[in-house]
Amino acid sequence: MKKALLTLALAAGIASAQAQSNTIGIKAAYGITSLSGSSPNYTSVSHAAYQAGLMGDLYLAEVVSLHPELLYTKQYFDATDLLTKSRDVDYINVPVTVRYHADGLYFEAGPEVNFALTAVDEAKADVKSRDVTPVVFNYVVGLGYELPIGLSANIRYDGGISHAYKTSAANQLGEGSLRSSTFWFGLGYAFGGGK
Repeated sequence: MKKALLTLALAAGIASAQAQSNTIGIKAAYGITSLSGSSPNYTSVSHAAYQAGLMGDLYLAEVVSLHPELLYTKQYFDATDLLTKSRDVDYINVPVTVRYHADGLYFEAGPEVNFALTAVDEAKADVKSRDVTPVVFNYVVGLGYELPIGLSANIRYDGGISHAYKTSAANQLGEGSLRSSTFWFGLGYAFGGGK
């Protein structure tokens, strides 16, 4: 009986210590975005992108955490033919990465699902239902550094798995394999400090 109680107390202590290292926070990022792949008569032009939202760290082990985020993202998919083929798209992005921590440094990788909220062309006409894939899957890889006070900075690559445009999209946008390609430079703050 004593052994069972000691084992339960030890397990509860470990779970409590583990729970105390879990965090929630906020982040914002600046990106350089474009479309990779091929499409007839389409040449992508890089453009600034922006995102902000919530993040968390759920520690699975001493140096491994599950890192979900919920982000509002603004991406500008510009083309050399700006007037007819550029699209401004608002997304809700939900990346879920696994992070490996080495002191303050961390490496991360994982999947991301993006939900298109709005999309307009250069004339500000609504083209979401006509052109944009409503749910897009991406992958994320990156590295960063987190200070003990909870401030962090990271560099991340966000690459498309799904096509950004529907096959039926207008102006030849849907005739190829255009996928999003974005480098993000992010800042975050974990409430209660980092690991």
